[in-house]
Amino acid sequence: MRLPSLNALRAFEAAARHQSFARAAAELHVTEGAVSRHVKLLEEELGLPLFIRRPRQVELTEHGRKLLPTLTRAFKTIAQGCADVAVEAPKLKLLSQPSFSIRWLIPRLDRFRNDHPGIVVNVTTGLYEWPEAVGGGYDLVFGCGPDCPEGFEAMFVVPATMTPVCSPRLLKDRAVATPADLAGFNLLHTTPDRRDWKIWLEEFQVSDVDAMSGETFPVLDMAIQAAVLGQGVAMGELTLLDDEMANGELVCPLPDLVLRRPSEDYYVYGPKASWDKPRVLAFRKWLEAVAKV
Repeated sequence: MRLPSLNALRAFEAAARHQSFARAAAELHVTEGAVSRHVKLLEEELGLPLFIRRPRQVELTEHGRKLLPTLTRAFKTIAQGCADVAVEAPKLKLLSQPSFSIRWLIPRLDRFRNDHPGIVVNVTTGLYEWPEAVGGGYDLVFGCGPDCPEGFEAMFVVPATMTPVCSPRLLKDRAVATPADLAGFNLLHTTPDRRDWKIWLEEFQVSDVDAMSGETFPVLDMAIQAAVLGQGVAMGELTLLDDEMANGELVCPLPDLVLRRPSEDYYVYGPKASWDKPRVLAFRKWLEAVAKV
């Protein structure tokens, strides 16, 4: 005979194992009526009753008891086979620092998954040192600057640029025409050592603004959120502020004073031995394309 409906077989197996249509329905995420209908269709196709239906419970017939272990073994075999195949699916292990991961990489990853559904992407986000990155079995590691350990390749991804950013609300009553005008604002630092503002002020030779003033934050995201809320002016990394700039939550009060920092450009690194493996090459080509958008 031809193979009965898999839905009907699955419904019977769950109902028989639980001795309950209701519990089978909960397991399969369908209604109790749907389980009952599937079982009835299977009984009609086999030409035999599989359950004795009683008020508030069901009981397996002799034929039902005979069929149950065969189906249970079959479904376990199918599940194990699928798990075995899934383990063999090509996986791409990525490591990225938090701000870049959250603000640039992860929002774009669905595009890669859509283009390459056969490649499973695993992203680890966190602060790291090179020994951890080298020994962690990662296919690709994101970081800043072109330098990387021996045995690794590096590929430029996107530039690093710095300029002050703030909520447009701050500029309604106080104009910022020159860097000196920033002296009247609360500075928001994206690093605890305040080096973000120090670097920018030194580059543009601004002496009227105290780089040591204002509030410090442990990570860029916290400083940016404070800027969005109108609590001061942050030193923004424009590459990581696409959303806030596009929706008008943040603006650049001095748009002509953008500091380009090649030594802090964002790169991706990978072991030379696996640099051209198909999954790594596919991701690198995708990365080149999406970085240009």
